[in-house]
Amino acid sequence: MNQNTSPHTPTAPRAASTERAIAVVTTAAPIATGILAPLLDGSAAFTAAVAYGGAAGFLAANYMGRLPSGAAHLPAADIVHAHRSPLFISTLTTGTALAIGTLTGPAGADALMSGALTLPSIPGIVSLGWWAAVALVPLKLRNVLRQPRTPHSEHGPTNPTPNPTPASRPASAADLIAQRWGHHISHPKTGTHRGQILTVATLTPTRWAGIISAPTGTSVTVTPATVSSVYEIPTEWITMKPGSHAGERLITANLTTPAELDPSTLAGAWKKWLAKTNGLMTGTHLENIQDDPNTGGQVAVVVAGDNLDRLRHPDRMDLVGALRISNPLLVSYEPRQNPREAVIRVMDHNPLEQGAPFPGIHVLKANANGYIQLGPGVSGFPARIQLHDPALGAQHVIVAGVTGSGKGGTLQLIALAHHVNGSAIIYADPKGSSNPAIEKMAAYSGLGPDHALGALRIWYHGLQHRVAESAALGMKNFKPSPQRPWAPLILDEASKLLGENAEHRKEATFIVNAGATLGRSLGMPVILANQLMQLAGLGGDAAIRDNIMYGGALVLLRSDSTQKHLVDLPENFAGCNPADIPPAWSGERDMVYDPNAPLDDPKRTFGLAFAASPGAHAEMMRNWILEDATCYIDTDNVTVPADWPFWEQRHELATRSVLPDGDNQAGQMPFAAAPAPKPASADEKIIKSLQESADPLGIEVIYRDKARIAQLARLEPGSTVDNALTRLVKAGKIHRQTENGKEVRGAYGLGAAPDTDQDDAPQTDDAGNLPVAEATEMVIVQQYCSGAFLQRKFRLNWADTQTILARLATDGVIDAQPNNDGGHTVLQQPNT
Repeated sequence: MNQNTSPHTPTAPRAASTERAIAVVTTAAPIATGILAPLLDGSAAFTAAVAYGGAAGFLAANYMGRLPSGAAHLPAADIVHAHRSPLFISTLTTGTALAIGTLTGPAGADALMSGALTLPSIPGIVSLGWWAAVALVPLKLRNVLRQPRTPHSEHGPTNPTPNPTPASRPASAADLIAQRWGHHISHPKTGTHRGQILTVATLTPTRWAGIISAPTGTSVTVTPATVSSVYEIPTEWITMKPGSHAGERLITANLTTPAELDPSTLAGAWKKWLAKTNGLMTGTHLENIQDDPNTGGQVAVVVAGDNLDRLRHPDRMDLVGALRISNPLLVSYEPRQNPREAVIRVMDHNPLEQGAPFPGIHVLKANANGYIQLGPGVSGFPARIQLHDPALGAQHVIVAGVTGSGKGGTLQLIALAHHVNGSAIIYADPKGSSNPAIEKMAAYSGLGPDHALGALRIWYHGLQHRVAESAALGMKNFKPSPQRPWAPLILDEASKLLGENAEHRKEATFIVNAGATLGRSLGMPVILANQLMQLAGLGGDAAIRDNIMYGGALVLLRSDSTQKHLVDLPENFAGCNPADIPPAWSGERDMVYDPNAPLDDPKRTFGLAFAASPGAHAEMMRNWILEDATCYIDTDNVTVPADWPFWEQRHELATRSVLPDGDNQAGQMPFAAAPAPKPASADEKIIKSLQESADPLGIEVIYRDKARIAQLARLEPGSTVDNALTRLVKAGKIHRQTENGKEVRGAYGLGAAPDTDQDDAPQTDDAGNLPVAEATEMVIVQQYCSGAFLQRKFRLNWADTQTILARLATDGVIDAQPNNDGGHTVLQQPNT
């Protein structure tokens, strides 16, 4: 314990016998001096007088409390201070015995010590007074001189030290605190609150704490004022709380100014301004207060008191004002899942102001539970949202924020996360130019109101296909694969399609409603970005709001103030009002213009938001700084929804309404949402893959390895592919490759095996040129040709090539004008 805090607080353990030995010496010193003083010779008497003078001066100053502050560090200084009265009396009686013994010799000493027997003589009166003073010393020190004993009285303890310390064990600082309590408070005869003993439980350099116990059948009556008097500390530094029963109280005595009394600390500001009567957070207190090196401030847990069932989440601006903080961005309030707790953070600086550059796509790789990192949080922890859940499926997301708040940057990060995790993105942007980078990573992009609706229609067909597939195969949980990937719908500026005045509101709401309700379990989440989150901007459909807003992740950037009053945010966002985010980190200017002072340009709060997935803590965060994601896009591996059998017809389907019959909008082609086409079989997929990779003119047979066939057909290698290849060979639809009369293991070509006795080269005329009719047939098959192509494939010279091209142009098969690469575009397909 720090002795500078209180001069009477012990700093180190000391044997109990030390205090008793000092008491014995103090008591015996006058008698011993009276016996020995006559025996001293001249020099010894002088030395004794000098030594006595020094000791007497020290003990007199000690008695009057005039010792310098450095004396508190002397050995046994606390005992000398505590016994200052008996020591001073012993000093006076010892001085009297020394003076009489050295000046009058044995006769004077005998008269002093035994003169009481000659009463009523004057020497007898002097002797009686001296002996009375000598006897007063052991009387004052009787509690120290007698041996400790265990009380047996049924009325409570009679020993002033409730936890006696054996002489063999050094007394600890806690023992000495209890001893002082025993001398002045719990002493059975002279104590202010007799029998109410103290047991010290905690002792630190700044405080001690313990339990006050009253005798059985009585209550604790000790007050902070009494403790303040005994230990000489301010009453405000002492707190008492009820114990487990009426006869018990918990006490804490601070030896330095408590933090809760210093308004410059979080604890002090909370107690003085917020937890006061009728304060903003009356009935609450702080626990687990810690310094926060990330912000230079402090962080603590706000806890509801016994009279509150749950915390009342304060308005954030009211909280900032009550804490006397000038900048609202220097206070963070985060509710916890426990309704009685929240986290308050007061900062010297906001670590998000500088921003954090995008560290790389590794932060967007989903972990085992589907979480990605959008950026750093004010707490220092990464701010995360969930793309998909292993048990629940895909997770919806809403990104809300006004223009300039960073909504496009947030959407770009979420889209890039889906791209690097192998999702087939369907992107709809009614505005038409919001985020070019997302177009590059999307399997399909619809820009502008009409094309954006087309993207929604294509995605809806995929949803219906997976609904039918799931029902047919009895799928319970969606398991992604390269052939059946996650397929999110990203709808930017959602109110352009879902708003009250949107042209396509009815159909767009129908599609988004279906996705919000069914998409999670089918691997098809809905990601909406909009300026507002009001129901009117979400198609007026509560199912969209409830399933997406309350069942998915939210990223709330700076928003309009009406958001606060018109939207009920999820419980984990309580106290997080996006309307409280200012446009700039600082915008104050001097009251008087100084032309010589440079103007301070405000720094925008671009990307600053509150973000969380369901069940997670919503806290202030800032997106990674990423101006353009193009350099991170793998354009050669943009995932497409390979399991959607209608994908080749997607452009046509984009033009057709998906509203049920009788519910179409004006100007829309009627199209009933029929069941999705039956998925192609493994045989059909293998045939199609070989056809797509075959020689376009049919001259050569292109053979593919079994593994390559499985890859092209998007089938898992194994028994399914092996059985399908065997069936197709038997049916004559494919054949095995042969070389030198032997089959090549695992290599297959399209169609029946070629007749090796027949020359399969094109038949030419006597001049070695291919007849024009046969060349025309080849062109019709390909619907495209060029002079170089004909010369290479049919061994034609330049003149014959020009003749063929001219004839085809005359017949209307190809365009008469060559295109950019020297070819000609076919205008029509003649009947075969």
